Amino acid sequence: AALAAGPMLAQADVKLYGLVHVSVDYLDGKGAGSASAPDNSRKSLGVASNTSRWGIDVSEKLGGGLTAIAKMEQNLDATGETNSQNSHNRYVGLKGKFGTILAGIHDTPFKDIRGKTDLFGDQVGDARNLVGGTDNSSLGWDLRPTNVIKYSTPSLNGFELAYLHSTDTSTGAPDDNRRRADSLGLSYVGGPLYVAYAHETHRFSTIADTGNPTETGDRIGASYKIGAFLLSGMWMEAKDMGGTAAGGSSVKRKSWSLGGAYAAGNNVFKLQYVKADDRSNNSAGASQPNTGANMWAIGWDHLFSKTAKAYIAYARTDNGTSSALRVNGGGHAASDGVTPATGND
Repeated sequence: AALAAGPMLAQADVKLYGLVHVSVDYLDGKGAGSASAPDNSRKSLGVASNTSRWGIDVSEKLGGGLTAIAKMEQNLDATGETNSQNSHNRYVGLKGKFGTILAGIHDTPFKDIRGKTDLFGDQVGDARNLVGGTDNSSLGWDLRPTNVIKYSTPSLNGFELAYLHSTDTSTGAPDDNRRRADSLGLSYVGGPLYVAYAHETHRFSTIADTGNPTETGDRIGASYKIGAFLLSGMWMEAKDMGGTAAGGSSVKRKSWSLGGAYAAGNNVFKLQYVKADDRSNNSAGASQPNTGANMWAIGWDHLFSKTAKAYIAYARTDNGTSSALRVNGGGHAASDGVTPATGND
């Protein structure tokens, strides 16, 4: 027997929206990849589609203070390289005085913090290049998991609590709760100040319970606006990355970012630094020196209107001798990202 419950929207207010974000990129990979692979050559010029997307927002007032909501958003490759339409947030839910509850696929509260503090989101220099990684078989730390149930409280004097549970982070069927994820976040917005904290856990079905099949992460982010200046930063720590098998050693990594922006008329000038520390050790307990990296990004955004913008951005990742972190991955043309040879910038 099975019992299923949830709102279904047939006729409601519908809003169609979209974003086309295309950039022309010049990349110096400093010895990246194989010389026989054109997109991994030392120097290259390319056109990138960076999280270009379209979507449909749906809402309908049901009475009694309740509103039924739904979203269908898809990624689009505006360069024409692929026909991919990868899923972005897609869900159906209810909103009222109690807050918002939804089910589908959705960003985690953990990911939201990076998005609200990253001055180069979806551009070269996106902080995800260093802080969202999947090294040591980690699931990654800027997730939009499938099979999600999410609840958010209404804003209470600027405070909001959000909890997301994924019954199975994979796309396989049937759902396997041993591959679940949980993300809990608390944020505050008041005037020029934004502060948030999130804790996230990912469970792996490939590690026996005699070990620790769960990796955990903690993230803190904040921004503050002073007149035309904006200061923004984030800190995070990942523990038991990839899970820890019985007899193994927990692998940890800390990372952080700090940035600033200055608005002058229709122009925004910005600078950001991101640092990924060395991994604490490997699963066998051996030290892991020179496995970190740092990244600088500087940019200029020019706003033609509320919906049209042009920008110039420069970023550089300096890898340790045992690291190969990127400068143009993350939301910036992830499929076109170039991974340098280990130890190269």
